[in-house]
Amino acid sequence: MTTTSLDPLIFSLSRIENLMYRVSFDPLEMTGRIITNSSVVDLEMLDPTLRIFWEAMESGLSVSPLVKVESCGRRARIYTACSITIDGVLLKSGVPMRPKGGGVIEVVEREPVRFTDVLMYWATTIDPIDVLISQELTCVVRMMQTGNGRILGNLQEAPMLARETIEEVLEVLAEAEFAGVLEMGEPNMDVLGVSVERDRLGIALVGGTNIIAAAVEQGMKIETESISGLTDVSEMRHIEELV
Repeated sequence: MTTTSLDPLIFSLSRIENLMYRVSFDPLEMTGRIITNSSVVDLEMLDPTLRIFWEAMESGLSVSPLVKVESCGRRARIYTACSITIDGVLLKSGVPMRPKGGGVIEVVEREPVRFTDVLMYWATTIDPIDVLISQELTCVVRMMQTGNGRILGNLQEAPMLARETIEEVLEVLAEAEFAGVLEMGEPNMDVLGVSVERDRLGIALVGGTNIIAAAVEQGMKIETESISGLTDVSEMRHIEELV
């Protein structure tokens, strides 16, 4: 979308926080709305794209196996879960989450080691993950195959006294197949090499767009928009039903 002189600049952080407040997902009842990323592919490429998505999900590189597919004439739009949904559920549970930034994470022997590149949400009007995918900085497929590579992730901050509540909510989310925590730091300690503010703890989450990066790396032509909107989980299906 082209910005005109009359359009206000909206930084990524503001857009993310607005969506977080609107998350209504209940992992116990499996009802409500989650934040989703969207991808558009040619209809004839839908099946191979979903197959790559499934392979990446099986490698633990997604937030959830839930997918929604819409037909758009000769094209298809695929909605997949965004990791910021976890922030929204934690916020709903009383934890004031603060999204910090998105970046590329180096993985060695299937263990996240450090952020190699980070873009802060407050400093950009373009979603950092979209930028990083376009710069071809990831090695998601190599990580899936060998355990070594570079994946997408993001960093959040939370009050250090909220750790117990965070762990309880994350456990409930995991039972609903919503996961993706790469590392939860100790208060005032760096997370994967990135500092956090005083009296806060950091949480590194796997990027929901890793599945898209994997498809792009394998030559799929995809138009993608990270953190694109909200989708009701009742409209989504487990990807195993589609591949």
